[in-house]
Order: sequence, then C-alpha cells, then structure tokens
Amino acid sequence: MDRRELLVEVRRTRNDCVFGLRLTLDAGRSERGIAFAESYDYLPLGSDPGREYIYSVYTEYAALVPLTEFLETLLGETFEGEPADRLVACFHGLVAAGELGDGLPLQENHRKVAAWCEEAGITAETEIWTWINSD
Repeated sequence: MDRRELLVEVRRTRNDCVFGLRLTLDAGRSERGIAFAESYDYLPLGSDPGREYIYSVYTEYAALVPLTEFLETLLGETFEGEPADRLVACFHGLVAAGELGDGLPLQENHRKVAAWCEEAGITAETEIWTWINSD
C-alpha cells in the first residue's frame, strides 16, 4: 500500500512560498513506512532563483496502530475504518483543530509530530532536506 495524503497546501503570496503538510504511508518502506513532511517551496523571485526546505518525521510502518491510537486519544475521538484510514483522519483532525497547520512557526509542525511519536513510545527519525536552485 502506498498512500500520499496532502493535508495542507497554501501559497503565501508575500514571499511566493508554497507551504505544505503531507503524510505518506507505505508498508513497503517498513522503517520509514510512515512519513510526515512540512515543506516550504520558495519560487524564483527577482534575483533569488528559488529554494526548498522539507522537515520530515519518519517512523516504521509497524507503528501505525499505536500512533493512531495515541493521536485519537490526543484528539478525544475514535475514527472508523482501517488503521491507515484512521491515521489519515487523525492528521486531518489535527489540522482542523489548529494543532498542525500554516499558522505555526517554522518547523513547529515537524517538532510536534516528532514529540507525539516520542510521547506514544514510538521511535521516530527526523530529517531536514534543503535544495537551492543554482541556475
């Protein structure tokens, strides 16, 4: 199963940045089977050729059920469906509740998800990826 879920995508016009939150579930990538990403894609602007920053949190696919149960408890709501559907619903619920989203400081979404994994007793790996357009 490979599922990619766009949670938030906003174009910030003041600095021509596309902000996004994404969740990817992929049982075939066992150790990185659950991936959450907070991204900032700065489009070319004047003499600035553009750049992109992605702050990710990865955990093993085997953490699907305990992470889902932890987030449901955090939200005070139990969702219907398969564990993957429930986890996606949790992340959408966190966005709707303002726990995750565009209005938070840089990397705060990334930090929160990593902290929730830790609180749930789930080992998570964080990563920062940067790309600068050199054209």
